[in-house]
Amino acid sequence: MHKFISFFFLIFLVSGISADISQEFDFLHSASFSFRNSIPYIRVHVKGYENGAKIENIKSFECGNSEISAKSFTFSIGNFTPAVVKYRIAFQELAQNELKSHAEKSKLWSIKTGMETEIFVHGAIFSINRSTIDNREYFITSKKLFEKSKAEELLSKFREMFPDHNIVSIPVHETNAKSEIKVRTDDGKSYKCPDLILIHPKAGFMANGDSYPGDKNYFITPLSDSKGELVIEDSVENILQRILPGEMFLSAPLETLKAQAVAARTDIFMQLGKRHVSEIWHICSEVHCQKVIWNGKIDSKFVQAVKETEGQVLLFNGSHVARAPYCSSAGGRTEDIRNVWFTAEKPYLTGVWDGDEPLLLDLSKEEDLKKFLESDYGEDNIKMNKRHRWEVRFAQEKLNELVNSRKKIGNVSEIRALSRGVSGRIYKIEFVGSAGKLTVYGELNIRKLLDNLYSSAFLARKDDGEWVFTGAGWGHGVGMSQMGAVSLGRKGRDFRFILKRYYPKTEISKIY
Repeated sequence: MHKFISFFFLIFLVSGISADISQEFDFLHSASFSFRNSIPYIRVHVKGYENGAKIENIKSFECGNSEISAKSFTFSIGNFTPAVVKYRIAFQELAQNELKSHAEKSKLWSIKTGMETEIFVHGAIFSINRSTIDNREYFITSKKLFEKSKAEELLSKFREMFPDHNIVSIPVHETNAKSEIKVRTDDGKSYKCPDLILIHPKAGFMANGDSYPGDKNYFITPLSDSKGELVIEDSVENILQRILPGEMFLSAPLETLKAQAVAARTDIFMQLGKRHVSEIWHICSEVHCQKVIWNGKIDSKFVQAVKETEGQVLLFNGSHVARAPYCSSAGGRTEDIRNVWFTAEKPYLTGVWDGDEPLLLDLSKEEDLKKFLESDYGEDNIKMNKRHRWEVRFAQEKLNELVNSRKKIGNVSEIRALSRGVSGRIYKIEFVGSAGKLTVYGELNIRKLLDNLYSSAFLARKDDGEWVFTGAGWGHGVGMSQMGAVSLGRKGRDFRFILKRYYPKTEISKIY
């Protein structure tokens, strides 16, 4: 049977797992991972397959307490009972320096919402070999847990009440999904497997015609009565080799790719135990977590970037796993995380000048932002970056259509940037119309409203019946500017310099 040498979050315990696959299924739902040769192995969701999908080119599969030799099989899901997940409503994330006043802040939220609140610790301390790392975040949340429909109703209500706060729901897993997986092998034999199938593939493993890397452990587990989910267990390093091509282009300098590899690896460990809490996988392979490229050979340059940074992550204050967001182009100045996502302040995610010398400009002021936009300042001012500086025009009718899709305010006559961050990105804006006003909070909400504008670091003016938006950068601007990292790599800066530029106050630590 499949064996794990495992780590449980918060419980520093190394143990083997019983050969009973039902116990193993329960174990896989815990926030745990295995080690091989001191390297962590995690589980990643690959793809869902409808009933009747054919699994080919395997050695065997495990069903209940039995290992069954087979070249291929088809499966279908029966007797499915969904997992039970409930939700806390999180009203505010607290920085570590705010924890001393959490009782006072919690009381204030109870008064404002009419709901009993408490502090909730999301994430945990865990150990990898001899390294102890901490990915905990702290939230003031509802004390009560809610069903999904009620949580969605409350989210909508409180987001409308507090548009300048990051109100989110945090899932809490209560019971696992249960099912019976019916398997029919190539020799016509049938089996009924409780909850989980573990597949031992050959090279060139196939699922309904899709090819995947062989010699890995794969699982099939259900999330509904009509679909089985394919999950891979592989080393963090192998997964990163397949993440990197989706995050950075091959022509980027090697040192830039190495910086991207460290940031992506950091994100994996930052999210462990926080996402997909009701599933057996740690991360998915879509942009919700990080995009994973499963098919095709990975270029040796991506492999080299991962291998030369093996086990290295960004830590803050010695053991806390940093958040490591990145965007396509910061436009010459990165942004404070709190101004983009209304989250807790992160000392290593404050806005930095993306150049050798800072400018004596305050980009939260429009007159200074205008000077900035007229300059070519910024490491990301390279030929391949088409969004270092940009201009977008909307006809009056088009702008009216966009704004009135959110709220009927008539003909738009004025756009007021009410709050800007250190990069000039707007996070509170007001549109004045002939029939009213509309206020929009949040950098992403503003961009979405304006037809997915490249960034909210813009100035708007009317010109001959058109609205002209001139701006800088592409994306939220928090953390690493990928175009800036390319530029620095071309100038001969190593990955450590690049990461220190964009994530100040962090240290690169090799945790395995």
